[in-house]
Amino acid sequence: MSLLPKSTDPQKFVDRAKENRLEISLTDAEDLGEFLTSVDSTYAAIREIETSGFEPAAIFVPTASKREVD
Repeated sequence: MSLLPKSTDPQKFVDRAKENRLEISLTDAEDLGEFLTSVDSTYAAIREIETSGFEPAAIFVPTASKREVD
């Protein structure tokens, strides 16, 4: 599956998604631009978290654990 190129035209995004067997409505494609600002600010806030003494991946990425069998 090929990566979708960045586009500011919602209809082009919908058309490219269909070429890649993905379904997205035009309304949802139009709304995606609004989410970009939120996502960027969220990642910026996460990067600013003081992680001295911690393993950053352990904070944000769940890790598998094994249960002891009785």
